[in-house]
Amino acid sequence: MRRRCPRSDQWIYQFDRALRTLAPPTARSKAPVPVAPADETLTAFEAHHVAGMMRVNHSGEVCLQGLYQGQRLFAQRPDASAQMQQSATNDLGHLALFSQRLRQLDSRASLLAPCFYIASLSIGATTGVLSERLGLGLLAASETQAAKRFSDQQSRLPEADQASRTLLRKVAVEKNHHAQLALEAGGVSLPAPVQWLMRGAFKAVSKTTYHG
Repeated sequence: MRRRCPRSDQWIYQFDRALRTLAPPTARSKAPVPVAPADETLTAFEAHHVAGMMRVNHSGEVCLQGLYQGQRLFAQRPDASAQMQQSATNDLGHLALFSQRLRQLDSRASLLAPCFYIASLSIGATTGVLSERLGLGLLAASETQAAKRFSDQQSRLPEADQASRTLLRKVAVEKNHHAQLALEAGGVSLPAPVQWLMRGAFKAVSKTTYHG
């Protein structure tokens, strides 16, 4: 049986993960997607549009990190906690890839990222206290919505931007896998009204971050 870490160790881990989330240079992807170092074929308008989408996706990954870490603070079952850690670590790689893509487009992440992280951490911790199964369901729904967003974005990319298209295709597959893992760990399917509210909340985040 996996031994539960002392609470102090968990808080140290949370602090380290927050730094990795909010300081992009510390985030590294173990399986980077090959992306072009420069997109000379993109017009200024197209590059601005793609950067906006990548910024939205980066903010979404920051929110997911907050949800995962908040949930893990109060996870009761070691196997569920281990599953969350595995998916969160993989998502940290996604965060690094979106950071890299933003740099290639001469852009940056949203300045509101720390606020998004703190808000998501609070939501994750709250749902974790209320119900581990509810929390896992929230994670599954969040990952599923992210996968759908990435799939939708592929059709809105400039034809010449194969680098971003490759990136989105890869992460969409992994997001669906994370959602399935969360459900298998005991997550419950959230009712439609809750998922509708979640989509509305992220649309607000998207509008805030697209332009910077």
